[in-house]
Amino acid sequence: MRLVASAPIVFWLLVAATASAEIRPDFRMHADPELTLPQPAMVFSDSLKPIWIEALSRPEADLQRQAAETIAQGHLLGVVGLAAAEPRLVEIIAAEKTHPLARFAAARALIALDAQTSAPGLFAASQKSNSELRQLIEPVLARWKFEPIKAVWRQRLETKAVRHLDLLLAIRGIDVSGDQTAVPALVAIVQDAQRSAPVRLAAAQTAGRLMTQGLESDAQRLTPSPSVPLLRRLCAVELLARHESPAAQAILLRLALDSEPSVIAAAMGRLFAIDPELVVPLAEAAMHNRDANVRQQGVNAWVALPTPERITFVAGLLDDMHTGVRANVCQALFELTQTPELDKVIRATATRVLAGDSWRGQEQAALLLGALDHKPAASRLVQLLESTRGEVMVASAWSLRKLAVLETLPAILDKATRQSDLRKKEVAPLALDPQVAHLCEAMGLMKFMAAEPLLKRYIPKDYMMGELSRSAAIWSLGLLHAGEPDAPLARQLIERLIDPPAAIPPEMHMVRTMSAISLGRMRSGSQLNSMRKFYEVILGNNYATFAIRWGVHEITGEWLADPPPPTESRSGWFLESLDEFFGASPLPASNAP
Repeated sequence: MRLVASAPIVFWLLVAATASAEIRPDFRMHADPELTLPQPAMVFSDSLKPIWIEALSRPEADLQRQAAETIAQGHLLGVVGLAAAEPRLVEIIAAEKTHPLARFAAARALIALDAQTSAPGLFAASQKSNSELRQLIEPVLARWKFEPIKAVWRQRLETKAVRHLDLLLAIRGIDVSGDQTAVPALVAIVQDAQRSAPVRLAAAQTAGRLMTQGLESDAQRLTPSPSVPLLRRLCAVELLARHESPAAQAILLRLALDSEPSVIAAAMGRLFAIDPELVVPLAEAAMHNRDANVRQQGVNAWVALPTPERITFVAGLLDDMHTGVRANVCQALFELTQTPELDKVIRATATRVLAGDSWRGQEQAALLLGALDHKPAASRLVQLLESTRGEVMVASAWSLRKLAVLETLPAILDKATRQSDLRKKEVAPLALDPQVAHLCEAMGLMKFMAAEPLLKRYIPKDYMMGELSRSAAIWSLGLLHAGEPDAPLARQLIERLIDPPAAIPPEMHMVRTMSAISLGRMRSGSQLNSMRKFYEVILGNNYATFAIRWGVHEITGEWLADPPPPTESRSGWFLESLDEFFGASPLPASNAP
């Protein structure tokens, strides 16, 4: 009897079906305030389309090819009205004397235009041309549900002397089109030892996706014993990809005990989709397997049907060797703390992992406990600031910022000070900049005025001090002085904001942005005129512009005029008018904060 899914099962079925969102260190300065840039609209000259269509009408093969390629590219970028080229493109692919490269380019352009009315012409061209053209066209005809090609695909399945690539095209086309009448021929290919491994496996996958019952006996014939070749065992699992019968479950349970990880993972994945209860007895052994995919399947089962004992075991995989497994475990444990009887167990187990010596476990436990706001972890996280592993350096600093325990502030300041001195003496590790940035944010958010001298060291333009650290320090100074103008500090910040864009080296864009935000947060009315003037200088679709606009609003309550709607244009097309070429706008500035 099928069990009614509990809330944890429903949660993990969703997580297992899609990539779960990992817990990752982020920066508050990137979201406070939230600055949203509008997406630029692409703008194109009206002269482009007629020039390109005219080039298609030329007899030269290279002109035809380049024009077709440009039409495909232009359509994808947003040039409108290119459907007018469809008749000429169809003529090019149909003409006997068309050069193969021009025919290929014309076909690709029709596909880019989604010209489904051209399907008969594309079909005819694909069947009398080379394999490369079929590789391009046939998958699209399958997507367009072009009925006449199905007979061609079925014939290929039943013919021995067919090119390998063409046979794979037929199998995939049948898969997309959903043609169940081809299943007997597909199963015959799966059972044929003379066929290549890729063809047999593709046939099994397609048959398995097309059928929800009836292939159990075929799967059984493929695997009469555990000693049959690996390919046959994999094909058996694929044939049962949508089967749920007791007979299918029995075969899958047997294959889940296989010696080959790829077979185990595939069989367990299918069993999990049928009912997570089927995988529970296999989960502990799976989580000891050498293969990460198998371990993940074990995790899935016990997270879907959790008990305190199971979750204690799963939490040990915060220290898994594989990045994906340990990150998935971290996210799953975070979600499961919503269940009261599991919350305490998860926190206790994560605390033990955090106290361990493995950097992998330390990193994931720090992220988990920080996301859970587990304040008892603060003292251990202070110790881990001294780790030599970049992952732990960053995770512990981020977690301390999330926990916001006031007693950790002296240690945070001490570490940030030592790291600031270190970066002046030697080449700093890559993780030093984000670590110090997180620590700066922590001190700003907790209003730690003793940090002000250190934070001010990051204001002068000095690339050695790091973009993240400088930006976070300036952002944090704004928090320390929120609503309380500090004239000397404001003068320093306005210098960073309005530093000449042509200066060498230029000021970092993120530093400009955070300087404008802090000026606004401090209500620095003395710098309003300078902010307004620089707004006109850099007016455009970038974060500094919107930060100034936000800052002025914080000071005055009024909004500066909206920046002009952002647009993008492009020059350097295969063919364009001289006016378009010489008058093209430059590429837009970076939108990085």
